[in-house]
Amino acid sequence: MNELIVGVWDDQVIDKRHKGDGTTAFARLEEAIDFETHNKVLAVLGWKGFFVWSETVDLIDMARAYLDVVQRESCGKCVPCRMGTRVAADILTRIGEGKGTEEDLATLRQVGEVVKASSMCELGHTSMNAVLALLDHFEDEFRKTIEEGRHRPRGAYHTKVTAPCIEACPERLDIPRYIEYIKSARYSESLSVIQERNPLSSVCGRVCVRFCEFACRRAKLDDPVNIKHLKRFVSDVDMEAAVKRNGPIVTLKPGAPKIAIIGAGPAGMTAAYHLLLKGYPVEIFEALHEPGGMAAMGIPDYRLPREVLRAEFETLQKMGVQIHYGQMLGRDFSLRELKDRGFRAVFLAIGAQKGSRLGIDSEELQPEGYFPGIEFLRCVNLNQPILLGTTAVVIGGGNVAMDCARSSLRLGVARVHLVYRRTREEMPADKEEIHDAQEEGVEFHFLCNPINLLIDQGKLGGVECIRMELGQPDASGRRRPVPVPGSEFVIPCDMLIPAIGQQVDVSCLEGECCPDVTSRTTLKADPDTLQTSEDGVFAGGDCVSGPATLIEAMAAGFRVSNSINQYLCEGRVSLTEDERMSRVFRIISTVDKDEMDRLGAGVRRIKMPMRSVQERVDDFDEVEMGLSPEDALLEADRCLRCYRILLVATET
Repeated sequence: MNELIVGVWDDQVIDKRHKGDGTTAFARLEEAIDFETHNKVLAVLGWKGFFVWSETVDLIDMARAYLDVVQRESCGKCVPCRMGTRVAADILTRIGEGKGTEEDLATLRQVGEVVKASSMCELGHTSMNAVLALLDHFEDEFRKTIEEGRHRPRGAYHTKVTAPCIEACPERLDIPRYIEYIKSARYSESLSVIQERNPLSSVCGRVCVRFCEFACRRAKLDDPVNIKHLKRFVSDVDMEAAVKRNGPIVTLKPGAPKIAIIGAGPAGMTAAYHLLLKGYPVEIFEALHEPGGMAAMGIPDYRLPREVLRAEFETLQKMGVQIHYGQMLGRDFSLRELKDRGFRAVFLAIGAQKGSRLGIDSEELQPEGYFPGIEFLRCVNLNQPILLGTTAVVIGGGNVAMDCARSSLRLGVARVHLVYRRTREEMPADKEEIHDAQEEGVEFHFLCNPINLLIDQGKLGGVECIRMELGQPDASGRRRPVPVPGSEFVIPCDMLIPAIGQQVDVSCLEGECCPDVTSRTTLKADPDTLQTSEDGVFAGGDCVSGPATLIEAMAAGFRVSNSINQYLCEGRVSLTEDERMSRVFRIISTVDKDEMDRLGAGVRRIKMPMRSVQERVDDFDEVEMGLSPEDALLEADRCLRCYRILLVATET
C-alpha cells in the first residue's frame, strides 16, 4: 500500500521524511489514488504543487516533462510565460542530461518567481508553482544530480490540460481555447473547437444550464464570464468558413458495422455525430416526425427557435446519417429485429417523456383544464389546440415549470400562478429563467404545496394548497418541507399544469435482447461506459439518469460514441484515459483552496440584450437578441485562461 510521503499544495505541507512535519489538509490523499485497477498513482505535479507516494519516482524528470507541457500550451502572448518557461525547461533538460551547473538552480528559482508574478494568464501564473515547490523540498536531490553529472532516463507520464470550467462542463469542452479565438475574431477556429465535442453549439448557446459559468474563477473577482452566450455568438455569426456551411467531412471505414440509435434527441444526435466522424454508418429511429426529442418538444420557441435545432440536425444529414421518422421501439420494431438486420451496436437514447403525477386528491379524475406539463409543452411546440382558461396554476420549480408558466402567458392566459414547496433559493430552475418569468408577470407562491383539486361538473375550479415550513434535511441535503397544520388556502383557477418531473416509459423494452431496468424505472447502464446488461446495447441520457439537462444528455452521447467504438474494435469497454485523468484532477482539486490573487477586478460581465417585456409576452419569438461582435470581444477578453496542467506518474 502506497502512502503519501511528501505533499506540497498552496501553503500546506506534509513531509513524512521528517518526523512531525505534516498537515491534516491532505487526509483524502493519504493513500495513493487508483489510476485504474492494479495501477496506482505514484506522484502528481500540478498547478499548486506536488504529491509523492513513492520514492522510486524521478521528480527532476517529472519537472522537466511538466514544463515541456507548459511550453506546448503557452499561448506566447506574454514574455514571462513564453520565454521564462522556455528558459526553465532548458535548465531542467540540462540537469536531467547531466549537464547542469550550480548557477542553474539560482536561475531556475529566479525565473520561476518572475513567471509566477508577471504572466498575464492563469496558465503562466501557476506554471512554475510545482517546480518552485520541488526546489524548496528536494534541493538536495537537484544538487546531487548536478554534482554527479548523471544522465537521467526520461519517463513516460500521463498528462492533462484542463480548467475548472472544462471539468464542470459534462462534455469537457475546451472553453478557454474557443474564447481565445473569439478575442482575435477567428470565429471559424472558435467554432471548430466547439464542434470537436459539441454538434449542437447554437442550441447550447441558448438553453445550456451553464455548469461552466458556476465554476468560472472570474466570479472570484467580479462576475463569471458569459460563456454560454459567447458560444451562441460564434455559432450564429455569419461566416464564410466552410466548417459551418458544409459540416465536418466523414469517411466511412471499409466494412464498418452499422450502428442503430433509438431517439433523435440531444443524446442520440451527439452520439450519431461522433460515430459518423469515427467512420461508422449510423441510422436513427425516431418515434416523432421531427428531430430534437425533448429539446424540440419541451423547450418553447422563445428560448429555442425550432429552425435553430433543425439547422443543427441538417449538419448530421449532410454527414450521412439515415433517420427513420415515426418509428417507435416496441411498436414498429424490437431490439431483436435490429440485431437481425445487422446492427452490431445499439444506443438507447429514448429520453424521459412521461410526466409525473402530483399524487393528490381528485387528480385521478383529470378534470377539464388539467394539463400535465410535458404534454402541455408538446402541444405548444406542435401547435396543437389547447383549451385555455383565464387563470393557470403551475406546480413545480424547475425549468419545465418556468417554460409552462411563461408559455401560458404567451398563449393568452390572463393570470399565471407558480406554486413551489420550497423557497426561491432552492428552486432548481435556472436563476435567469426565474427572473425572466417573474419579470413577465408570473406570480410565485413559495413554501406551498397542492393537496386537492376543486372540481365542479368535470371542470377545474381551483387548487387547494397548504403552506409549508422547512424541517430537517432530506437525502438531498436540503431541508425537507413539512406542512403547516391549519394553513390551507385555495387558488381559484381553471387550468392546472403539474410540472414536477418526468419518467421513463420502459414499456417499449419488452421481449428478447432488452436490458435490465432499475427500481426507478430507468435503464441500468454502467456509469462510466454506458454499457447495459445486454451485449452490444448501450444507453444514456435521461432514460438512464432520469430527467437531467440537455448538456448532460449530450455528454452521454459523446461518451457512448467512445464506448461503442472500443466495443466494436476491441470487444470490450473500459474507462478512457481522459476520464481517468479527470478523476485524478477532481481528487486533487478537493485540497485546492482556489483563491484568486490577480489584479483586474471590477470589469462586469456583458449582459445579453433582450426584447422588452411588453414586446415578448405576446408572442413566441426569441427573447434573447444575441451579443454584438463588439460586446463578444469585450466579454471574451474577461477570460483569465485558467488552464490547469496535471502530470501523473503511475506504477505501469
